[in-house]
Amino acid sequence: MESALAHPPALSAEEAARLYLCDQTRKGDPVVIRAIAPDDKFEMRDLYPTLSERTLYMRFFRVISAPSLEAIARYTDVDFGTHLALVVLWGPEQRMVAAGRLIRATADSDVAELSCLVIDEMQYRGIGRVLVRQLLAVGRQWGINRVIALVHAENHAMLKLLKSQGYPTELVYDEGEFTVTLDTHQPPSDDNDSHHATVGAMHQGIET
Repeated sequence: MESALAHPPALSAEEAARLYLCDQTRKGDPVVIRAIAPDDKFEMRDLYPTLSERTLYMRFFRVISAPSLEAIARYTDVDFGTHLALVVLWGPEQRMVAAGRLIRATADSDVAELSCLVIDEMQYRGIGRVLVRQLLAVGRQWGINRVIALVHAENHAMLKLLKSQGYPTELVYDEGEFTVTLDTHQPPSDDNDSHHATVGAMHQGIET
Protein backbone atom coordinates (compact mmCIF):
# COMPACT_ATOMS: atom_id res chain seq x y z
CA MET A 1 0.00 0.00 0.00
CA GLU A 2 1.30 3.44 -0.94
CA SER A 3 1.54 6.07 1.78
CA ALA A 4 2.30 9.76 1.55
CA LEU A 5 5.32 11.49 3.04
CA ALA A 6 4.71 12.56 6.63
CA HIS A 7 7.37 15.28 6.42
CA PRO A 8 9.11 17.08 3.56
CA PRO A 9 12.18 15.11 2.42
CA ALA A 10 15.63 16.44 3.20
CA LEU A 11 16.72 15.84 -0.41
CA SER A 12 14.79 17.56 -3.19
CA ALA A 13 14.52 16.29 -6.75
CA GLU A 14 16.87 19.07 -7.88
CA GLU A 15 19.45 18.12 -5.28
CA ALA A 16 19.15 14.41 -6.10
CA ALA A 17 19.83 15.16 -9.77
CA ARG A 18 23.18 16.72 -8.78
CA LEU A 19 24.23 13.93 -6.41
CA TYR A 20 27.95 13.09 -6.48
CA LEU A 21 29.45 10.86 -3.78
CA CYS A 22 32.88 9.32 -3.21
CA ASP A 23 32.89 5.95 -1.47
CA GLN A 24 34.92 2.77 -1.32
CA THR A 25 34.37 -0.96 -1.27
CA ARG A 26 35.18 -3.17 1.69
CA LYS A 27 38.60 -3.79 0.16
CA GLY A 28 39.25 -0.06 -0.02
CA ASP A 29 38.76 0.35 -3.77
CA PRO A 30 37.52 3.89 -4.46
CA VAL A 31 34.32 4.43 -6.43
CA VAL A 32 32.23 7.40 -7.41
CA ILE A 33 28.45 7.25 -7.16
CA ARG A 34 26.53 9.98 -8.93
CA ALA A 35 23.12 10.73 -10.30
CA ILE A 36 22.43 9.31 -13.72
CA ALA A 37 22.51 11.80 -16.60
CA PRO A 38 20.85 11.77 -20.04
CA ASP A 39 24.19 11.32 -21.82
CA ASP A 40 24.82 8.10 -19.88
CA LYS A 41 22.58 6.35 -22.40
CA PHE A 42 25.54 5.92 -24.76
CA GLU A 43 27.77 4.17 -22.26
CA MET A 44 24.88 2.15 -20.91
CA ARG A 45 24.02 0.96 -24.42
CA ASP A 46 27.59 -0.27 -24.83
CA LEU A 47 27.38 -2.27 -21.60
CA TYR A 48 24.50 -4.50 -22.63
CA PRO A 49 26.49 -6.72 -25.06
CA THR A 50 28.95 -7.47 -22.23
CA LEU A 51 26.28 -8.82 -19.86
CA SER A 52 25.92 -12.56 -19.46
CA GLU A 53 22.60 -14.35 -19.82
CA ARG A 54 22.63 -15.06 -16.08
CA THR A 55 23.15 -11.40 -15.17
CA LEU A 56 20.31 -10.37 -17.47
CA TYR A 57 18.05 -13.08 -16.10
CA MET A 58 18.75 -12.21 -12.47
CA ARG A 59 17.96 -8.54 -13.20
CA PHE A 60 15.05 -8.78 -15.63
CA PHE A 61 13.79 -12.35 -14.94
CA ARG A 62 14.34 -13.07 -18.64
CA VAL A 63 17.13 -12.74 -21.17
CA ILE A 64 16.61 -9.56 -23.16
CA SER A 65 18.22 -8.37 -26.35
CA ALA A 66 20.25 -5.17 -26.33
CA PRO A 67 17.74 -2.31 -26.13
CA SER A 68 17.71 0.60 -28.53
CA LEU A 69 19.21 3.94 -27.60
CA GLU A 70 15.70 5.37 -27.40
CA ALA A 71 14.64 2.66 -24.95
CA ILE A 72 17.69 3.22 -22.75
CA ALA A 73 17.00 6.95 -22.73
CA ARG A 74 13.84 6.27 -20.72
CA TYR A 75 16.09 5.08 -17.90
CA THR A 76 18.75 7.79 -18.13
CA ASP A 77 16.57 10.87 -18.65
CA VAL A 78 14.57 10.83 -15.41
CA ASP A 79 12.89 13.47 -13.28
CA PHE A 80 14.32 12.55 -9.82
CA GLY A 81 10.88 13.22 -8.39
CA THR A 82 9.75 9.63 -8.90
CA HIS A 83 13.05 8.07 -10.05
CA LEU A 84 16.23 8.17 -7.97
CA ALA A 85 18.78 6.70 -10.40
CA LEU A 86 22.49 6.33 -9.62
CA VAL A 87 25.52 4.96 -11.46
CA VAL A 88 28.83 3.68 -10.10
CA LEU A 89 32.06 4.83 -11.74
CA TRP A 90 35.31 2.88 -11.42
CA GLY A 91 38.97 3.58 -12.00
CA PRO A 92 40.93 6.53 -13.39
CA GLU A 93 38.79 6.53 -16.53
CA GLN A 94 35.61 6.72 -14.40
CA ARG A 95 34.06 3.81 -16.26
CA MET A 96 30.41 2.96 -15.56
CA VAL A 97 30.28 -0.46 -13.89
CA ALA A 98 26.90 -0.50 -12.14
CA ALA A 99 23.57 1.27 -12.01
CA GLY A 100 20.62 1.22 -9.63
CA ARG A 101 17.41 3.04 -8.94
CA LEU A 102 14.52 3.59 -6.60
CA ILE A 103 11.17 4.18 -8.28
CA ARG A 104 8.06 5.43 -6.51
CA ALA A 105 4.56 5.81 -7.93
CA THR A 106 4.26 9.51 -7.11
CA ALA A 107 6.62 12.20 -5.88
CA ASP A 108 4.92 12.25 -2.46
CA SER A 109 5.00 8.48 -1.85
CA ASP A 110 7.33 7.07 0.81
CA VAL A 111 7.45 3.58 -0.78
CA ALA A 112 9.87 2.76 -3.60
CA GLU A 113 10.95 -0.27 -5.61
CA LEU A 114 14.69 -0.98 -5.82
CA SER A 115 16.62 -2.51 -8.70
CA CYS A 116 20.31 -2.60 -9.57
CA LEU A 117 22.79 -4.22 -11.91
CA VAL A 118 26.57 -4.72 -11.81
CA ILE A 119 28.44 -5.71 -14.98
CA ASP A 120 29.82 -9.25 -14.98
CA GLU A 121 33.52 -8.47 -14.79
CA MET A 122 33.01 -6.28 -11.70
CA GLN A 123 30.77 -8.59 -9.69
CA TYR A 124 31.92 -9.94 -6.30
CA ARG A 125 34.07 -6.87 -5.65
CA GLY A 126 31.68 -5.19 -3.23
CA ILE A 127 30.36 -2.71 -5.78
CA GLY A 128 26.78 -3.89 -5.43
CA ARG A 129 27.02 -3.54 -1.67
CA VAL A 130 28.19 0.08 -1.95
CA LEU A 131 25.48 0.88 -4.49
CA VAL A 132 22.65 -0.63 -2.46
CA ARG A 133 23.87 0.99 0.74
CA GLN A 134 23.95 4.41 -0.91
CA LEU A 135 20.59 3.92 -2.62
CA LEU A 136 18.97 3.12 0.71
CA ALA A 137 20.71 5.96 2.55
CA VAL A 138 19.98 8.56 -0.12
CA GLY A 139 16.49 7.14 -0.48
CA ARG A 140 15.81 7.91 3.18
CA GLN A 141 16.83 11.53 2.58
CA TRP A 142 14.62 11.51 -0.51
CA GLY A 143 11.66 10.58 1.70
CA ILE A 144 11.49 6.80 1.40
CA ASN A 145 10.43 4.79 4.45
CA ARG A 146 9.88 1.42 2.80
CA VAL A 147 11.84 -0.21 -0.02
CA ILE A 148 10.63 -3.20 -2.00
CA ALA A 149 12.77 -5.40 -4.25
CA LEU A 150 11.73 -8.34 -6.42
CA VAL A 151 14.56 -10.88 -6.35
CA HIS A 152 14.87 -14.16 -8.23
CA ALA A 153 15.02 -17.10 -5.82
CA GLU A 154 18.38 -18.16 -7.29
CA ASN A 155 19.91 -14.74 -6.72
CA HIS A 156 21.32 -15.71 -3.34
CA ALA A 157 23.92 -12.93 -3.36
CA MET A 158 21.29 -10.21 -3.72
CA LEU A 159 19.08 -11.71 -1.05
CA LYS A 160 21.99 -11.91 1.37
CA LEU A 161 23.03 -8.36 0.48
CA LEU A 162 19.59 -6.90 1.16
CA LYS A 163 19.27 -8.74 4.46
CA SER A 164 22.66 -7.43 5.61
CA GLN A 165 21.80 -3.73 5.28
CA GLY A 166 20.72 -3.31 8.90
CA TYR A 167 17.02 -2.64 8.33
CA PRO A 168 14.10 -4.83 9.49
CA THR A 169 13.42 -7.05 6.48
CA GLU A 170 10.54 -9.24 5.34
CA LEU A 171 10.84 -11.82 2.56
CA VAL A 172 7.79 -13.28 0.86
CA TYR A 173 8.32 -16.20 -1.51
CA ASP A 174 6.01 -16.86 -4.45
CA GLU A 175 6.63 -18.95 -7.58
CA GLY A 176 10.37 -18.59 -7.91
CA GLU A 177 10.88 -15.07 -6.61
CA PHE A 178 11.08 -13.19 -3.36
CA THR A 179 9.46 -9.88 -2.57
CA VAL A 180 11.91 -8.30 -0.13
CA THR A 181 10.63 -5.38 1.94
CA LEU A 182 13.01 -3.22 3.96
CA ASP A 183 11.69 -0.88 6.63
CA THR A 184 14.00 2.13 6.20
CA HIS A 185 12.20 4.76 8.24
CA GLN A 186 14.90 4.46 10.94
CA PRO A 187 18.69 4.42 10.41
CA PRO A 188 20.26 1.00 9.88
CA SER A 189 21.36 -0.88 12.99
CA ASP A 190 23.42 -3.98 13.68
CA ASP A 191 20.55 -5.06 15.92
CA ASN A 192 18.44 -5.58 12.80
CA ASP A 193 20.89 -7.90 11.04
CA SER A 194 19.04 -10.92 12.41
CA HIS A 195 15.56 -9.36 12.26
CA HIS A 196 14.09 -11.06 9.20
CA ALA A 197 10.56 -12.37 8.75
CA THR A 198 10.01 -14.92 6.01
CA VAL A 199 6.64 -15.92 4.62
CA GLY A 200 5.88 -18.69 2.16
CA ALA A 201 7.70 -21.75 0.81
CA MET A 202 11.07 -20.45 1.84
CA HIS A 203 14.67 -21.04 2.02
CA GLN A 204 15.77 -22.65 -1.17
CA GLY A 205 19.19 -23.06 0.45
CA ILE A 206 19.49 -19.37 1.37
CA GLU A 207 21.27 -18.44 4.54
CA THR A 208 19.21 -16.49 7.07
